Amino acid sequence: MPFTIEYIGDRGYILSTFTGPITMAVVHAYIDALLPILEESGCHRLLNDSTHAQLRVTTMDILQFPKIAETTPLTTELKRAALAPGDTSGYEMYETFSKIQGQEVQVFTDRTEALEWLLSDTE
Repeated sequence: MPFTIEYIGDRGYILSTFTGPITMAVVHAYIDALLPILEESGCHRLLNDSTHAQLRVTTMDILQFPKIAETTPLTTELKRAALAPGDTSGYEMYETFSKIQGQEVQVFTDRTEALEWLLSDTE
């Protein structure tokens, strides 16, 4: 799989790490793998680490990301930090579209800052 998902219970978040190209097929497989972990853990904080991945989706695909998240109650309540590589243009678009949909998403290039924000109690 081009991703791993790990529940970091002692810190209270889920870590998803992507490697290689991120396509819409990967996004759908990822959601299918993530949902049982969200349900089992009851966790509402998610760090997506894409620093070693390449975003291979179109602008139209990125527009669909917030809608995909709305398909289940398990993902609508998530606080999501996206850790992006140096070029964050597609990720920033994802952040903007998600916020328009009322979702709590922030893009970072620094892991420490991402975790600080993710684990803060400010909602």
